[in-house]
Amino acid sequence: MKIKINLLIVIVILAFTIAANGQTETPRRQVSLYGIHSLDSGQSLRVALQNPRFSDTEIIPCVRVRVVFEVYAPDTTETGRLRLVRSFAREVLLDGGEAAAIDFAAMRSDRFVSVSIFATPEGEVTGDGSVRIASTLSVRESGRTILNLPAVEKGFDPQPDPPASALD
Repeated sequence: MKIKINLLIVIVILAFTIAANGQTETPRRQVSLYGIHSLDSGQSLRVALQNPRFSDTEIIPCVRVRVVFEVYAPDTTETGRLRLVRSFAREVLLDGGEAAAIDFAAMRSDRFVSVSIFATPEGEVTGDGSVRIASTLSVRESGRTILNLPAVEKGFDPQPDPPASALD
């Protein structure tokens, strides 16, 4: 009985070792979140995307970018809450150096819209497998940009440092 248990343990360890050695690194996905924006009638959103990686000497994999628009409306049962009305997505495949723009024209009932961007490399991944997509979100009205928001990886606190004390 003891030999069967030891044999079973050896087989399980061997199986996990073979599986771990044959595993390729999974590509990392970049996510950009822009939060919820309030739109008035006649306003639209434009998401501009760019794959900034470009090289003449090496092959850079394409990046599949998925932009998700979620439309919210005030909840009629609870004041101050929003409920998801509908969600839709657009996808684009960007080679190194390519750019694209995706527009969302709000309907009269589309008051609150959230935008999320997901980027995943396509094909063979080199290096650490990370993806970098440059993106901006613009609120437009009558063909003019009235607000432009670049995606940021880290927050920025615009407050200045507190003044030094008089005892220093």
